Amino acid sequence: MLKSLLVGLDGSEYSEGALRLALEWAKPNNAVIGGIAVVDIPGIFQPEAVPLGAEQAKETLDQSRLADARKHVDHFLSDCAARAAKAGVPCKLIESAGQPDEQIMVESERFDLLLLGRQTRFHFETEPRDSSLLPTVLKGSVRPVVVTPQKPASGECVVLATDGRPGAARAAWAFVQTGLMADLPVHVVSGLKDPQEAARAVDRLGELLRWHGRTVQEHALEPDGSIAEMLLGQVNHHKAALLVMGAHGRSGLSEFLFGSTTREVLGGSPVPVFLTH
Repeated sequence: MLKSLLVGLDGSEYSEGALRLALEWAKPNNAVIGGIAVVDIPGIFQPEAVPLGAEQAKETLDQSRLADARKHVDHFLSDCAARAAKAGVPCKLIESAGQPDEQIMVESERFDLLLLGRQTRFHFETEPRDSSLLPTVLKGSVRPVVVTPQKPASGECVVLATDGRPGAARAAWAFVQTGLMADLPVHVVSGLKDPQEAARAVDRLGELLRWHGRTVQEHALEPDGSIAEMLLGQVNHHKAALLVMGAHGRSGLSEFLFGSTTREVLGGSPVPVFLTH
């Protein structure tokens, strides 16, 4: 059962969406919300070439960025605390300093689940958006990661994807252990080329979910396009509230985490995506 959630706070609209979702999930479970905001020390003080005699100017600029970053972090955390208090949800605030992805992964060990916006900006003092933080966290996190769109859509069910491999089984087990959306039916879908293999894959995870009291429908499909297109089509067709998936795809974990399947799913999903590896 879900007892704690960690939310990455970076001031972006995607972070706002993640916090809203965390509060929504935490309330009925009496779960603790953790809000983490990070002062990006390596990014602020990164070495760079400066003209001779301009070292003092760079130091002044770096210190100004550091002061601004701390003000922003204080604001992110105080806002999280105020919203949690208003919702009646217990809250733990975590102010950290260092490499953002590393700090988030370390602190996530305290919690059951990590929520991040689909686009992140933890390097807010030096970069308009982060390009590598999300893939790095997905690869290194010891907890399931929920990637949220800017404004998560509401829905009527959960779609769970399986390719018959261990990653999908881990995702299904992690999802059912949270107890999330226990009142919604789950559509277990597979797009494997071999119909019998697809049927066996959905049957295994369908039975797991039924043993935990979930209402399940199984779908062994023949996708017309890519796996990502099939999954997004199922999300829209069934009016899903959540997509659950693991290391989906026959080309291995590295392709799943950094390849076209994940980019297309995360980029196009109107609902949060629950990911494990």
